[in-house]
Amino acid sequence: RERKLEANAVLTSQQIMSYLQGQDRDVVVIRKNKTKPKTAHEKNRALASGAISVEKKYGGGTNRNSGGVNARKIEEEDSDFKHRKIPVEFKKALMKARQMKKMSQKELAQKCQLQASIIQQYENGKAVPNGQIISKLSRALGVSLPKIPKKKKVKDDS
Repeated sequence: RERKLEANAVLTSQQIMSYLQGQDRDVVVIRKNKTKPKTAHEKNRALASGAISVEKKYGGGTNRNSGGVNARKIEEEDSDFKHRKIPVEFKKALMKARQMKKMSQKELAQKCQLQASIIQQYENGKAVPNGQIISKLSRALGVSLPKIPKKKKVKDDS
């Protein structure tokens, strides 16, 4: 007796061998699962029939944390969050020392292995003070630059 194989039939090696030997065994056809609904109409129909289910996850698909304890701490904090700034004396001393050495901002930056924009930020007073960068600048220029005062902590009266 002859049997026909379906075009999309998937057989195991044992089934192929039994088929080739002429044994009377049934052909197993394994088909791919139904495809996922692509359009909104198909999704709604699948939801209504119960073929798929949707779980709402808290904060799913967002890049936000739940907040919680840390958010409360930030809200209760009453001090100002300002970083230290470059004082005018430091800016002037840096420019004067660089000009005395007849160096451009770019040359000083290369000597300190920094970007020229960092030197520009320090001379304009827009940089956030970094002790390592300041010590590099001092060594490269051969002068001691003025110290940047630390931010004073506000004492709590309670």
